[in-house]
Amino acid sequence: MIKANRTRIDYMPGPAALEALQAAQALHPADNAQALIDRLVIVGLAALRHPPWKPPALYGRDRSRWKLPEGLCALP
Repeated sequence: MIKANRTRIDYMPGPAALEALQAAQALHPADNAQALIDRLVIVGLAALRHPPWKPPALYGRDRSRWKLPEGLCALP
C-alpha cells in the first residue's frame, strides 16, 4: 500500500499502554513498534468481539491512572 493512502494516527500512550507495548516488544522482538501496535489493536478488537473474554477494568477517563492486571506483562 502506498503510504500516501494510509491514515496516520499519532498517539501518546498512557503508562499502562506503554508498559503493555514494552511487554509486547519482549514477546515479539522482530516486530517494530508500529507492527506491535497494529497487532495489539487487532487482537484487542477480536477479544472484545468474541465473548466470554472480559477486558480488565480501566476506571475513569484519566489514562495516566490506568493499571495493567497483575501478571499480564510477565513473560511465559
